[in-house]
Amino acid sequence: MTRRMVLFEVGKAVLLLIELALVAFVGYTVVMLMWFAIQYVLSGNQELLTQIADGLPDRVAFAGKYIRFVNTGMTEQEATSQLICHGIAMAAGIGLLTIARLCMRRLEREFKQRYMPEVLEQTFSDFTYEAKRRSAVEEILCDVGLLSTVERYYTANRLEGLYRDCWVAAQEIICGGVYADDYTSHKVKVRGQWLTIRLNTDFDSVIILESRGTKNRFSHRGLAKQTVELQPDHEGLAQQFRCFADSPDEFRNLLTVEMAEKLLSMTDRYPDFCVIFRKGCIHILIRRRSFNRRWEPLCPFCFPQLRREVHRLYGPLMDFTDMLLE
Repeated sequence: MTRRMVLFEVGKAVLLLIELALVAFVGYTVVMLMWFAIQYVLSGNQELLTQIADGLPDRVAFAGKYIRFVNTGMTEQEATSQLICHGIAMAAGIGLLTIARLCMRRLEREFKQRYMPEVLEQTFSDFTYEAKRRSAVEEILCDVGLLSTVERYYTANRLEGLYRDCWVAAQEIICGGVYADDYTSHKVKVRGQWLTIRLNTDFDSVIILESRGTKNRFSHRGLAKQTVELQPDHEGLAQQFRCFADSPDEFRNLLTVEMAEKLLSMTDRYPDFCVIFRKGCIHILIRRRSFNRRWEPLCPFCFPQLRREVHRLYGPLMDFTDMLLE
């Protein structure tokens, strides 16, 4: 940790203390709500409970003591008033806890936005970086007819730059569903790492490779209107992916045996990914659960943490780029 990062670390420590205090407060209000709920239920049977406690034999005297402890003699109005007060207090505590969590996420984003470029410039050049989560600007899924234009998706940790003199881009995405106009009965979540690598080959058609068994399922009736499902010549590729293209000739020219072998070599490391070839670029969607992952709260803000974050976020981008450039 450097001196420049001390203010971020102090802010995180303060927010953590506030969150712990709020968690304890919310837990206290929950216990008190349960207690006064019991008092509300018992408020109409106090005399009966007192008679039962007095009439118990000495060998079960502990039960009588427990009944007297629970039966405090609180009236129904008093119990109701306490329930309302503690309910409001619990709601306020949950609201403040939510605000504290949002402040923590904002602090983490600001930290990455300020210091991540110093780590990224060791690998990428001429790059731009953005950590804030927002609505996507370039919606490739909409352009190829996989996502309704109404159903926008969100993105975070955007990177665009040069790696090994090759233009690359990456972002984490999540959207509500993949469907066309006549395919609204079944929505499929799309979530993961979206990678873009510009190839040195010009082509205009759309070619989609959908991993068999993937949770990011693209194939549906809307896609069938625009493309044709083709059977690749490579046996291994046919077993791992379903292939769709609007130009069978360009499909054969682009998916050569060498390209098929390269893509299959990545299935061991990334078992669930889909590929879209479009306008001279290859787009890769890797199914991952790391979208907007919260950092370890006890890990200090430091450059080693940023390097681990770079490897987590952009390791797949470098792996696929290295594979294509081999």
